[in-house]
Amino acid sequence: MPEFKPLPFYQYSWSHPAISSEGVISPPYDVLSQADIKALADHKYNVVHIDSPPTYNKGAETLSQWISEGLIKQDDKPGFYIMATEYAQSGNKMRWGIFGGMKVHPFEDKKVFPHEQTYPKAKNDRLNLMKTTQGQLSPIFGIYDDPSLTMEEIGTVCLSLEPAASFFQEPGIFNRVWSVPDRYNAVLTGMLQDRRVFIADGHHRYETALNYKNSMPQSIDAPWNYVFTYLSNISSPGLEIFPYHRILSWQSNFDWEQLIDKAKDHFLITPADSAGQKDINRPDAFTLCLKKSFFHFTPHKQPHDTFEHIGAYILDKLFLRQAMQLSEHELASGNYLSYTHDQNQVISDVQSTKAQAGFLLQPVPMKILQKVCEVGQVMPRKSTYFYPKLPTGILFHLWGR
Repeated sequence: MPEFKPLPFYQYSWSHPAISSEGVISPPYDVLSQADIKALADHKYNVVHIDSPPTYNKGAETLSQWISEGLIKQDDKPGFYIMATEYAQSGNKMRWGIFGGMKVHPFEDKKVFPHEQTYPKAKNDRLNLMKTTQGQLSPIFGIYDDPSLTMEEIGTVCLSLEPAASFFQEPGIFNRVWSVPDRYNAVLTGMLQDRRVFIADGHHRYETALNYKNSMPQSIDAPWNYVFTYLSNISSPGLEIFPYHRILSWQSNFDWEQLIDKAKDHFLITPADSAGQKDINRPDAFTLCLKKSFFHFTPHKQPHDTFEHIGAYILDKLFLRQAMQLSEHELASGNYLSYTHDQNQVISDVQSTKAQAGFLLQPVPMKILQKVCEVGQVMPRKSTYFYPKLPTGILFHLWGR
């Protein structure tokens, strides 16, 4: 059971005339293109100026300036914040989540569990930003299982209170954030007792927080002992996993007819008139998108162990590595495969020849994710997309000021 406690958060001065919640909030850094960053940076005080800055020092300078100008302020005391996220992607739903500080533990302690591999490049980026800004500008996204719905009951109480902030992070996704009344602090602090936390999103940020902690002087009360965390409940109906699809770009063209023929040893491969994901009812199946054709790939072998239920694992092992003969270095470099949850983007990029091919995957079942974590294994990179993504800019965990 990792310790979970209230933090002395910093946040935008929401009542300041220069601050509009929709103008300063951003999607997380790892889903932003350079064009996205440029567009968001049109707002003078958007969080990308400090979370995705042109240089790390510039980000730190901007953050310090905003604090000195009163655009960002620190709370008077440590506290928890709770957020209700309403969305209509697959019917009207609400996801509850709580912001606080979770004690950083190495994974071998079996208190916090990862489920995805990470990239050294991304960890170095977040570590450099953490060092220069002296803080954590965006939270990790953790999940836990509480059938009693403790947090959700507190959230229901907060619905009658004035939110600290409310905003649309994009059309169809509306967030309200409340400061949790102090009388619930003890309940929330004890909420994780005898429970495990699985990292849903933010693996790079968690490992960065651990590396930063290990590089700093050891002190029981040091703020870097805790990672800025948003926790959501697996037992709550508002928590959803979508797939990350793959887009393949390469300097030379592959012989797809030959590769498809080669892959028939492992897959039943059927041509399709369209991407038609509704025709696929197995989580280990995927669709290959080419410029003028689609092919459904279903493994001959029924899934037995945990990993064989994961389409990203099957794609990685049996097609990208075995059929296409791609190396670990090529797959890990980030130069050839990009990731998106938007199926239409995959199809558009391939049909416009911006990309050579795309792979459409199925969502990972929640129970499979838990099993992978519990046995200490990790999935291929970008196997899960927890929807909606957690926006950046709501709160900040800073120190040394």
